[in-house]
Amino acid sequence: MAQGRSLLQLITDRASKRGLYDTPGYWDMKAESYRGLARSNWPSNTYNAEVHRRQMATLDALLGDVRGLSVADVGCGTGRASLHLAERGAKVTGWDFSAKALEAAAQEASRRGLDVEFRVGDVRRPPTASDLEHFDVVLVLGCLTLACSTQAELEVAVRHVRSLLKPGGRLLVIEPLHSARLTARLLRMGVAPFVRVVERTGLTLIRRRVMFFVPMRYALAFRDLPERWVGRAFTLGERALEALGWPEPLGDYKALLFRAPRER
Repeated sequence: MAQGRSLLQLITDRASKRGLYDTPGYWDMKAESYRGLARSNWPSNTYNAEVHRRQMATLDALLGDVRGLSVADVGCGTGRASLHLAERGAKVTGWDFSAKALEAAAQEASRRGLDVEFRVGDVRRPPTASDLEHFDVVLVLGCLTLACSTQAELEVAVRHVRSLLKPGGRLLVIEPLHSARLTARLLRMGVAPFVRVVERTGLTLIRRRVMFFVPMRYALAFRDLPERWVGRAFTLGERALEALGWPEPLGDYKALLFRAPRER
């Protein structure tokens, strides 16, 4: 297991989500106490590697060629997606409320020779005037369901995200959307009501995908098991989701791609 928290502490974290996941202090702690992908993801880096590959492949499939596009990565954490998009030629700006996570992101960008701008920011606060309608693509990956615990809070955050998009721009949301207490993060909301909140800002849902078979996440995410076993089990879980079509409760994360109208 990536260092930082005992199993008891992890259970306690899950039980006390509000006031923890929605604070920069928790993510500062993770960025300093864990190593690798676990700094902003699950304790098992073996599982995290599979998650990262799947998320980035989904991102690529939904966004296509991003060369030359301006991209805002809102809630970028340690910069996994920001760095991936920059490697593919996008001009990326990443925001997060965890200064320590941003330090880790900037260090990795420097190590890899990538030009990414990282800023301290909170999706619950309005963006600066210079960022309004500035971006071709806005990505929100695992941020809204941790920053917001009510529909009212979500509506405010979505308006902030929406305001970053140029006319005709695209918003890609990759979030663990669940209405059940066991699988939800801070926000307990299924896909349909979430889509309604976003579409009330004038965006239109154009594509969607589901990923990460929930039973496999519980089995694999909390301790480092042999890479071969994890890879095979993860792949079986993803194939099960594909075979089932759109099994909303069994897919941990949902990828939802929205488009803005070309004129406001």
